[in-house]
Amino acid sequence: MLLEGTAGSKYTTQVKNAFTRSSSGVDAGFVGYGIVGDDEIKMRLKPWFGADRIIAGVHPLDVFAAWLTCGSKLFSRGWGDESLLADLSERTSFAHPPGPISVAWSAGASSNKKIRRDGTFTSPLTSLPKNARTVHVRAWSRAGNTAACVILAASRDEGYKMREHIFSALVDQGLDLYLPENPFYGLRRTTSSACLATFSDQALMNLGMVWEARALVEYLRNSYQNLAVAGYSMGGHMAAITAAVCPFPIACAALATGASAAPIYTQGLLSWSIDLDALAGETDLPSEANERLRRLIEAADLTRHAPPLRADAAVLVGCARDGYVLPTEIQRLHESWPGSELRWLRAGHVTAVIRGRRFLRCAVADAAQRL
Repeated sequence: MLLEGTAGSKYTTQVKNAFTRSSSGVDAGFVGYGIVGDDEIKMRLKPWFGADRIIAGVHPLDVFAAWLTCGSKLFSRGWGDESLLADLSERTSFAHPPGPISVAWSAGASSNKKIRRDGTFTSPLTSLPKNARTVHVRAWSRAGNTAACVILAASRDEGYKMREHIFSALVDQGLDLYLPENPFYGLRRTTSSACLATFSDQALMNLGMVWEARALVEYLRNSYQNLAVAGYSMGGHMAAITAAVCPFPIACAALATGASAAPIYTQGLLSWSIDLDALAGETDLPSEANERLRRLIEAADLTRHAPPLRADAAVLVGCARDGYVLPTEIQRLHESWPGSELRWLRAGHVTAVIRGRRFLRCAVADAAQRL
């Protein structure tokens, strides 16, 4: 879960400001502890959240970010299209081979020997709403690069700025980048908000991300020697599924994600943003709605798929103080992919993208080099 894009940019600014004011040395892997200690930060946050909302071991800025965004509820209009959910659960699969695509590219713009192009193609997922069917993708390339990586967007991450900010330096290291926008985000919005109104929209987004990433990898296959797929948070989970269902070897950098996303929505800090009352409907039983949500999301559990053909070319990154993704789920994914490497970043979900960018880039670069 990233706080970026049209809906979340003001939250990103507030979190960054809080980060600067509260703890200029907040730990993020190689950064280390600052003068302001954990206990002092928690004391500062308690008047805002209450003692019961300070979760042991979780970075305080994850709690802060969750509090800032929990007013923008996910699934405020309930489950959505039940027939679509039944079809996705029973017949439609992440592993279904998407059809070929043709990308229409704009004229390239050069900057420091790097070329930026924006392109569009029609999504292979025909069940997407008409306004979301056109996929927008940005490419960054450099002459002589023989490897490429498709980097998927996180939850609420609209546009390209966040991914460019974190990963653009990889182009100078020999790795071209392709950044598709998720269905229902940015130029593919169907409403005025990036907060998905129904769970069926979430299911369509996730399926579309995998089919579109896989189609894009197929499209790039004849242009590069090595291909990789990567992403952070939700983008990392969908990248891992893409690698698992791809019929040819690709590398994978799954960042801040685990085997199942179900605990993220039902137990982690993102659960504060779920409108369980809307999902419960007339039954008025949020606990039953939460259980159904868990079951539906577990359909995307990575352990239900075979490991990627080159699991040894997978680098997994977990954030040790993550309030959104459970460390046990990250470990479970690592154990289900023999030969994969698991690296721990001493950071929270938010501070990892603020202070751990180099660490994340290294994971992507190392994964791509292992093919």
